Amino acid sequence: MVDDVSLNRQFLENGDTEAFSLIFKKHYPVVYTRVARMMRNHPDPAVDAEDITQETFMKTFEKRDEVREPEKLRGWLLTIAKNLTLNEIRNAERRRQAGDSPLESLDSLSISEREAPYVTSFAETDAEQAEAIRYLMRQLLCLLQGKDRKVAELKIEGAEIEEIAETVGPNAEAVQKRWERVLEWLIPIALNLNALVNCLPEEKDRWIMERYLDEQSLSEIAKAIVGISRSKVEETVKRVIKQWKEAAKENPTDPVSAMVNNES
Repeated sequence: MVDDVSLNRQFLENGDTEAFSLIFKKHYPVVYTRVARMMRNHPDPAVDAEDITQETFMKTFEKRDEVREPEKLRGWLLTIAKNLTLNEIRNAERRRQAGDSPLESLDSLSISEREAPYVTSFAETDAEQAEAIRYLMRQLLCLLQGKDRKVAELKIEGAEIEEIAETVGPNAEAVQKRWERVLEWLIPIALNLNALVNCLPEEKDRWIMERYLDEQSLSEIAKAIVGISRSKVEETVKRVIKQWKEAAKENPTDPVSAMVNNES
């Protein structure tokens, strides 16, 4: 029986269609499952997980010359699938927001509906839109700690920098710089929050962050997920926020791609 590396080599070096057929049968379930999980919160009649999975293998066949190490073919397949899925998620959100009128700025962060369509994708009334925006703001506050969070809370309440400095200190200039540093990475995350959750490779990480962003406490999350401690939940939250922050600084226009590339 041919081992996986030899099979991969037959396909990559010779374009062996029989080898490719065996690779397809072996890896299709894994690729499909990864795509389906990423799309579970983004149903779209224009495309489904099977379409993306099929396209993944088509691109793998077309670009097989780019894979230099046969033993890494599975990881390459999953990376292609992830990139294609994220593109479809973005396209679906653009389709859903087509024809919508832009809202005014999203409180102090100045994120419009045009920029963050998922915020109000399913909101039919102004009240629902306002609630969707408030919910996003609460999610973003979950990503902040200490003085950064205090400054953000006061800004959202409409406080001026000088007023915040009286509470947080030491002066208006320092507060302004702190706020600018926060916005530098927080806005890119806000614009891609759903996709950033969905691109996390570990299912438990996604479960934890979904619950954390839904304002569940660390203890509540630990109780809801079997086999995980509170300290592990806290460790995961801190690690993921750090990864998102680094990705947002590395690529402010597309932190999701930065996350995917860093995982590869």
